Amino acid sequence: MASEVIEMNCPNCGVSIKVPVEEFIDVKENEEHKQRFIDGDFFLHTCGECGAGFILEYPVMYMDPDRKLNIYMVPDHEDDILEQLNSLELPENATDPDACFRLTSNCMDLMEKIHIFEHGRDDRVMELYKFIIWDQVKEEWPDLEQGDLMYVYDEGTDYFVILPSENEKDEKLMIPIEKDLYKDLFDNYMHALEIPPGHYAEVNQDWIASRFERGE
Repeated sequence: MASEVIEMNCPNCGVSIKVPVEEFIDVKENEEHKQRFIDGDFFLHTCGECGAGFILEYPVMYMDPDRKLNIYMVPDHEDDILEQLNSLELPENATDPDACFRLTSNCMDLMEKIHIFEHGRDDRVMELYKFIIWDQVKEEWPDLEQGDLMYVYDEGTDYFVILPSENEKDEKLMIPIEKDLYKDLFDNYMHALEIPPGHYAEVNQDWIASRFERGE
């Protein structure tokens, strides 16, 4: 059931419409919503007047109790939001030390996080992986910007796609993820990627860059 209704003008026809939204999603209770996140269409809405589809991003708390995963997606959030989220001191026994708390700023990053954890990967290692291959990838695609590499899992294989994921020849631009390299990064760098239990973190390229300097 929707927890709120947002009134807005349709970006296509301009008519005032009401869009039902859900801000707290427990995917254990709603598998259909989980699949919509995975497919990338949770934030896709349709205007009841003109039938046009559009993306509407709004703050959402994604919770997956089975994976002990909590992702808070807040578009265009304030710089101090992590400080706010982590300011509340909880009793030591109130938070599972294995629970994961993440912050993202858009629906694409949220979808990527879900894909990563759904397939047994760690988002910190994935961001480190992107970080160390960046210079090589940038040589091949000079116009690439940070954020244009996105994790995808498809038919037993995981890789990064380069957004937009197809070029003028309709060829998907992708970089296979080497299992041995991922394992080496996991085994050798997780100590440097630790996050205090119960704390939210916005794990992205800026977060990685704050812990490593390129070229080291």
